[in-house]
Amino acid sequence: MTASLHHQISGGQKQLHHRLSELLQAEGLSRVRFSFAFARWDGLGLISHHLEDFLGRGGQFESVYGAGNGVTSPDALLYGLILEARYPGRTYAGFIENEYANALFHPKVCMFRFPDCEVALVGSANLTGGGLARNGETMIELVVPRGSQLAADFAKLWSWVQTTAVKVTAEEVERLARSEGSGRERESELPKSHKPYLKVPAKVAPKPLFVKVLGLSGASGWIKGQLLGAMGSITELPKHLYLQIFERETGGQKGKPGSAIQLPTATLGAYFGLSSGESRTMTFKFLDETITANVIHNSNSTHQVRLDPIFSVTRPAIIHFERTDKDVFKTRFIPPNMYEATLTSKCTQQTRKGSRRWGMYV
Repeated sequence: MTASLHHQISGGQKQLHHRLSELLQAEGLSRVRFSFAFARWDGLGLISHHLEDFLGRGGQFESVYGAGNGVTSPDALLYGLILEARYPGRTYAGFIENEYANALFHPKVCMFRFPDCEVALVGSANLTGGGLARNGETMIELVVPRGSQLAADFAKLWSWVQTTAVKVTAEEVERLARSEGSGRERESELPKSHKPYLKVPAKVAPKPLFVKVLGLSGASGWIKGQLLGAMGSITELPKHLYLQIFERETGGQKGKPGSAIQLPTATLGAYFGLSSGESRTMTFKFLDETITANVIHNSNSTHQVRLDPIFSVTRPAIIHFERTDKDVFKTRFIPPNMYEATLTSKCTQQTRKGSRRWGMYV
């Protein structure tokens, strides 16, 4: 066995995510296991590119994170579902929820399996932006021969972790997101302070999780739609939604177009922030009229919201929603002469061939 020390200094040039990325790219790697007390997308996102490349090469990734601790975010857990959908049969995502006010699930261990050894990193760093890029942290790297007693001990540790864990599902993430102990992206991992924020020579946070899903290469529009539809609990919702309106929307009578605009399932979760089965009253502020409507996320189906100003618009058209507050949207129709250009530049997503096109943006 050999051991080496990795020391991350706040504001230093070397961050721990660099070493994790190196190991994920190493030749012969077949399996990775993460067991961390705290996990956030702002940490996972720093290594997500190399992690997905590893899975694309046929690797196996298993993860268990602490939950209900005030730090682990819904986004980190939802990323496990994204990986499961993209690489079926190659991933496991679980969580261990804290049962007591004075006792936490608190490990920081990651294990990398190679043909002749296991490489384990054990130390202080969590799978967060702070743990992998900003904080002062120390990790010991152990290179352990396969078949050794220490390798067996690590295997026994993982067996306990996975046996204790609950499998991540969209329903469990929604429950945890609404619990007292849910963490949120872009909130400090430390108690609130008036001290300044450290600037580090690394990307502090990746793009929001919904952007990650929209950019999935090789994923069908239907898969993206299902993933986004399950993201009612994500921390950072898009600010803008562009939605195509067909020449004849539903809801009219005697063959005439109605005012019921169809909201795709993906937008109900990731844009309007609704969990499956949830409904909320939302406000749509047009230039000359404000409309209040109940928006419902019916699982696996679109929702119709009646917006009468559509009667004054030439169809097909594009409606633009801009979030100005929680459940409040500045709403307008794109001018007819800008329809084709906006359809091409902004409405880049489509659940299936022939369905309306849409796009969500920061």
